[in-house]
Amino acid sequence: MAKPPATIESGPPSRLAGSAGATRRFFIGLAVLTAAGAALRWAYIWFDRRHVEVFNDGFYYHHGANLLADGQGFVNPFAFLLQGRAVDTADHPPLYLLYLAVFSFLGLTSVTAHLFAGSLLGIGSIVVGGLAGRRIAGERVGLLGAALVAFGPNTWRYDGALLSEVGVIFLVLVVVALAYRAWDLHQPGLLVVIGAVIGAATLARPELLLLIPLLVVPLAWWSSELAVARRVGWIVASGAATLLVIAPWVAFNLARFDEPVLLSQNLGGTVAGSYCESTLEGPYIGYWDFNCAPRILDAAGITELGDERMDAVAREEGLRVARENLDRLPMVVAARLGRVAGVFRPLQQRDFDAETEGVSSWVATAGIVAVPITLVGAAAGAVVLRRRGRLVLPLLAPVAVVVVTVVVFYGATRFRSTAEGPLYLLAAVAVDAVWRRLGRDRGERTLT
Repeated sequence: MAKPPATIESGPPSRLAGSAGATRRFFIGLAVLTAAGAALRWAYIWFDRRHVEVFNDGFYYHHGANLLADGQGFVNPFAFLLQGRAVDTADHPPLYLLYLAVFSFLGLTSVTAHLFAGSLLGIGSIVVGGLAGRRIAGERVGLLGAALVAFGPNTWRYDGALLSEVGVIFLVLVVVALAYRAWDLHQPGLLVVIGAVIGAATLARPELLLLIPLLVVPLAWWSSELAVARRVGWIVASGAATLLVIAPWVAFNLARFDEPVLLSQNLGGTVAGSYCESTLEGPYIGYWDFNCAPRILDAAGITELGDERMDAVAREEGLRVARENLDRLPMVVAARLGRVAGVFRPLQQRDFDAETEGVSSWVATAGIVAVPITLVGAAAGAVVLRRRGRLVLPLLAPVAVVVVTVVVFYGATRFRSTAEGPLYLLAAVAVDAVWRRLGRDRGERTLT
């Protein structure tokens, strides 16, 4: 893969790998950081989260996985457990539910067991983050990146929350690592693998499908040593791999619901809660109001959980409210972006995280404090890579996905999970640059 002028550099593997001794030290360091990160996650689960009652999405994933393992299929756990009705559901894409169901099938059905199962993905993120950082800018950046993924509160918070974001962080880092490998080693065939991983990630959070136009398309198009037809061919092949992964779930949904359902039935409630009086100019401006969709459904006479009309009715009303308040949207969008950046009503955002996302308040507080620092460090890291002529796109594309999602919907901390790993890797680049500069300054003072 050739480089666009002045912006991309394909790092030679020999330079990125370092000496045999340095490589051995890197893997030892990565193993130590992974073990420490695992200890932190397991301590958080055991001492702080295992006795907490799950609710909202955590309830859905935990009980839905157990019902799936019991042979009930993809049924609404709220309707099944609270009303005794087996109602088909696609409230969320299936990947995390399927993942937990494997452990349920093995007899690990408790909340604690599922939390530890989720933590395996968080631990895997440390390893992949370290390998990606090493590929991006060398072994020290790899270790710094692994350390930030291991101990950053905005990554391990999800290990104790029974949310699909723990898988999102892992899969996005896999995409980043593969993208740099494809670029450095001139292997456009890896774009097909990247497409398949993006398909899996889409089955965790649908907005990750945006990585095809935001990452895969430019990555292939910048391969100027390839003929145009071959570039287009690799783009098509990558997209086909994505579709191949998500197609069974989409086909399954189209077959079992009267209303068309592709990836999930959650869009209507999301739109209704995002475009509501309280979120456009009220106390929840820029956020999401859980009560908006139920009010809409009650007014429409829809009261049963799992009613297929729910998504369409809520979506149409939310879009109507949005159209009638277009003049408010610039301020609302600014509030949304401010929330995920930790600078608009941070204490309220912390409380939302604790109340709705299953995150302990002290962890949410640490996360809010860390966000602006991480963003500043990531911005500096992007500048450093840009000045070195190093590829930045795989790290910025997930950030762009978050921005698009937040602008269109609302400022949820969970949406930022797509970018947490890349942001930490960029911050690691910045820390490494400062480290190099301090070392150079000390060397110069010694010489003089």
